[in-house]
Amino acid sequence: MKLQPCPCCRGKAIFADLIIGKANRRVKMWQVSCTGCGLSTEMDEDKRYAAKRWNLRQEYASLKMWVTLLAALLPVSIIISLLLGNLMGISLIS
Repeated sequence: MKLQPCPCCRGKAIFADLIIGKANRRVKMWQVSCTGCGLSTEMDEDKRYAAKRWNLRQEYASLKMWVTLLAALLPVSIIISLLLGNLMGISLIS
């Protein structure tokens, strides 16, 4: 499983494993973390799922940026439309 670079610092990502539980019931947990900034996923029993979550972080970060940008531009576009409408003699507010 290939891990993509860290979405924050572009550092190298590595797998870390930890065995949790008592002698009769042990579970191996996996985590992906960045060697540069320390960003990491939550612990998970499935190594492939941990890698998949890590590799999707960059896509989620990009999507979040676009949603935030569009949400910020919506009120600005409404205000500009109202101002242009007033300049052209169109009033939406009575």
